[in-house]
Amino acid sequence: MENLDKEQKDKKEKAEKDDVKETKEQLNKDSDKKESEPIKIKIGTVGNFIFAAFIVLILGTGALTYYLIHQEKESVNEIVSSLPENLVNTSVQPENTNEVVDSLANIIDSALADVTNQTSNNSAVTDGSNTRKILNEELVVLYNGLILDTSKMDEVTLKYIDNTSDAADKYVITYYNYENYSFKEPKLGTLSTQLYEGLVKIDNVGKVAISEDYEAIPRIVKVVNTVPTIVLDNNPNIADYTSVKTLIVDLDGNQTDEYILILANKKTGFSKITLVDSKGSKVNDLASIEKSKWKKDSTAEYYLNINNVEILDIDNDGIMEIMVEIPQATGNPTVSLLKYNNGILQGKTGIECSLVVE
Repeated sequence: MENLDKEQKDKKEKAEKDDVKETKEQLNKDSDKKESEPIKIKIGTVGNFIFAAFIVLILGTGALTYYLIHQEKESVNEIVSSLPENLVNTSVQPENTNEVVDSLANIIDSALADVTNQTSNNSAVTDGSNTRKILNEELVVLYNGLILDTSKMDEVTLKYIDNTSDAADKYVITYYNYENYSFKEPKLGTLSTQLYEGLVKIDNVGKVAISEDYEAIPRIVKVVNTVPTIVLDNNPNIADYTSVKTLIVDLDGNQTDEYILILANKKTGFSKITLVDSKGSKVNDLASIEKSKWKKDSTAEYYLNINNVEILDIDNDGIMEIMVEIPQATGNPTVSLLKYNNGILQGKTGIECSLVVE
């Protein structure tokens, strides 16, 4: 009995010790949990702060970028609006800032090139009539193998090449050839045999040969053997001519055609080349020849004809020039260069041709 009481007492003491141990372990767990909770809270707070700062940074960067782009567009518009009108192509409106900046750079480069060439002694632009997009002083234009000066709109004397000069070799290059209002093919030009003392021309080229590869015929030239009604209605005296050729072309690229008439009266022996605008109104006679101006010792009759006219953009400004070959009795041949743009005709008009030796 005594042993039984002792055994129960031991069990009771052991149970009490186990309870105390469990209580201590529970207290330790609660204490650890309480200590870890502030740490989690602290870590969560710092993460939220960093995320918020990142969002603010993105929004701030976006707002700054928008502001800079807006300011850049305004600056570009101000600079472009301050440039001369003939330097700005208002039909081009880039869709993004990079294109705007690139276009502005091209405009400024072109303006600087204009100023440089106008102030240079070797300028290709002498009177403002030549507004080439590619300002290259090395541009070579040949007419029937002879050098054609395209720096101004005027009656120009064709030049032979001095074969005794070292510079003669610079004309032995590939030319882009045009004839009868169409492109032919590129060919390597060659120096001809001597024509006069030390003077040669370039062979193996077309009627008009250009040293630069660009679209020299940007718009189609149509040839008809009649006079368009709009022209005849406004110029009834044209009906008196027995031979008619009409060249129809949009010279200045404004979406309306001009008319170049080659007229001959075989009864009177008079012929002429005339420019008429898109409304059918005569602009001016470009050249003419009377029978009395033919060679007196020749039985052949001479009339200005379609072979006297070429139409080509010879200075790469988008406007197609009129080239009228002026017949000469003696001396170097000449070509009359004319530019018609927005109702204004530049060049020599009313040229009276003559084949009579003075």
